Amino acid sequence: MRVREVADLAHTSVRTVRYYHHVGLLPVPPAINGVRDYDLYHLARLLRIRWLVDSGLPVRSIREVLVEPGGIPSQDTAVELRQALDSVDARIATLTAQRNGLVALLEQADEGRLTPLPRALANLYDRLAAAMPNPAARKAVEGERHVMIYLAVHGLLPDSLTALVAEIDHDDEADTVAIFEGVAQLADLSGDDADHLIAALVDATRRIYRRHPATVQRMLADLPQGVAGSAFWATVRRLAQYAFNTSQQRRLIDALARELSTEPGIELALAGSTSPLTNDGA
Repeated sequence: MRVREVADLAHTSVRTVRYYHHVGLLPVPPAINGVRDYDLYHLARLLRIRWLVDSGLPVRSIREVLVEPGGIPSQDTAVELRQALDSVDARIATLTAQRNGLVALLEQADEGRLTPLPRALANLYDRLAAAMPNPAARKAVEGERHVMIYLAVHGLLPDSLTALVAEIDHDDEADTVAIFEGVAQLADLSGDDADHLIAALVDATRRIYRRHPATVQRMLADLPQGVAGSAFWATVRRLAQYAFNTSQQRRLIDALARELSTEPGIELALAGSTSPLTNDGA
């Protein structure tokens, strides 16, 4: 039979048959009058190759597994099959995770939202952005939101953050609006004016912490610790400097980390991390 016929009988393509010739899995039949003449041996071997491929065995492993009818599989056969099974299991796990992710995205889309942030946190940023008095302040809110999106996508937001967001009340949001407004104003200030505003913003942040000390401490304790904690805080600081890139805004970041680390409970919560916000991880 011709190559087209053997390919059709095996429910595959001529290109695939020739590929199996190329990699040495299927013998090339002799030519009769210049035309390759395939017989039932070639068809049966081709069918067994396709059977193994369709079962999930990689082509590179088939040579070790495929034996002639009546032959005894080699000792490597079980190893090759186990490796192929492990590979399929890994793909199934990946596909399952992707499916779960798509289900979650569909649920968000049905609700009119699509974001990697926890729902409560995304809603909080929406409320804050809507409450900002000017575009510069809204930009500051969005800058922090972008930092949080980065952390969420990389799986670095602890579940305990949701508990903290749930405790945020009207007073907290009022202070947060004032903080972001002040962050925006810092871009145009210097000298004593900047110093006074930075001190006021530190105090506002301290007030928020003192309303929720236990929840904040629990969240901080849930963040990466040790070497991973050092890398985490270095990344947060780097991202914060992109979001708030004027010299006075960066002074505020340093002041917040420095002053808040003296609050009771915060230093203990961060004890497992060798790199606070004011340290680049060196």
